[in-house]
Amino acid sequence: MSSWSVNENPQHDRAALIERINTRAKRLGTATLDLSGTRLIATGHQAQLWHPGILAKDIALSLAAERLGTQRLHMIVDQDANEAWRLEAPFVDGDELKVKSVLLADQKPGVPTGFQPPAEVSQLKDRLAGLDSGLTGVLEGALDNLSGCDTLAEQIAVVLSRLKKPYAGAVPVMMVSDLAGLAVYESALSRMLNDAHRCATLYNRAVADHPQAGMTPMVVGRELVELPLWAVRWNETRQRVFVDMADSVPLFVYDDGEPIDREAVTLLPRALLLTAVMRRFFCDLFIHGTGGLVYDKVTEAWWETWAGEALSPMAAVTADVFLDLGAPVADRAELDRVVWRMHHLPHNLDRVLSLNGEAVQRKRELLEHMDDDRDKIRRRTAFRELHQVNRELGEQNPQAMASARRALDMAKAGVGNARIARRRDWCFALYPPDSLHALCAVLAGEPIANPSV
Repeated sequence: MSSWSVNENPQHDRAALIERINTRAKRLGTATLDLSGTRLIATGHQAQLWHPGILAKDIALSLAAERLGTQRLHMIVDQDANEAWRLEAPFVDGDELKVKSVLLADQKPGVPTGFQPPAEVSQLKDRLAGLDSGLTGVLEGALDNLSGCDTLAEQIAVVLSRLKKPYAGAVPVMMVSDLAGLAVYESALSRMLNDAHRCATLYNRAVADHPQAGMTPMVVGRELVELPLWAVRWNETRQRVFVDMADSVPLFVYDDGEPIDREAVTLLPRALLLTAVMRRFFCDLFIHGTGGLVYDKVTEAWWETWAGEALSPMAAVTADVFLDLGAPVADRAELDRVVWRMHHLPHNLDRVLSLNGEAVQRKRELLEHMDDDRDKIRRRTAFRELHQVNRELGEQNPQAMASARRALDMAKAGVGNARIARRRDWCFALYPPDSLHALCAVLAGEPIANPSV
């Protein structure tokens, strides 16, 4: 199919989308878009406290928009049912790294973040304070004045906008649910409804051709075909969407065959359809992370074979930023070296510390004459005396042995700490501003001296 079967005006729909974005921005205090702007670069993620790798997309988004003279947009995937307020924070207990994990606010499991009410701010602050971590101060400050938020997703969007502003600037925010009712989106739904079997079959073919993406194929039956959509309604769990093709007029239905009431239920896109719609109708470049770059190859293969149209370009940006937690970190090789030294040192203090004196001289004489003959009694006596000399040297130099034991304890702790120390998925608000500014410099192509990025 070379073109859609309905009349479309993508520019008109882009203006309608911008109007929705700006109406919300006035209510939430987030950034607005210029209605006269014709070019747009977008990125997006779920409504959650994401890590610096996601922040990197927004930083790159802002840099690209500035250099190319375009507008920028962050899309909140508010049809996803994720733990929006889950926060994990590392802390040091002696030499050991540990992690505290807390859900900062209650939410209804399985319900999309854009279709349930916002959290109680008092609960957010109380549970954040319960973490008792010096890393959470900036996050606490972003929780003030959230009264204008109507949904959990909006609440997270406002907090994220505040937290990332020093690094990415003021980035306008849209919700995926903003697509509902727009003409080009509704035309896509209509086309899928009336071409469900072919649509899902080509979708599955693209999924099978790109197994590395890990995408789930649609269910394709003779009379019941799944589409890449979610059926959502306020404060209810989202449901998969099917088309019943048993009669001459196809119907959107649930998996049990019950018809979907389009007046009461919103149909929103799943991952591949979402980026297809955004890249076809609304943005001139879409910035993914590494995962999105892989799965959107499936999107391109599916959309181009089914809809017969190319999508706007995409790019990928990610980054690893590590926290310096002030705890020992070691690998197995280092632990083995320290264990060897701990066994070696008691018998070799004189050589390791370059000692001299009567005891050291006696040890050297014992070693020099140890093999003078095979007299077992003499050799046994010499070995006893040799061990006694080593004990005396150890008693005379207790700090060396204490230091070796301390190094062993730290190496043991360090091996256990390594997994946590290597994590780079803490909420970006927990990172020092210097590390995040260094991330900005890296993405801008500037030299840095911060090894944690």
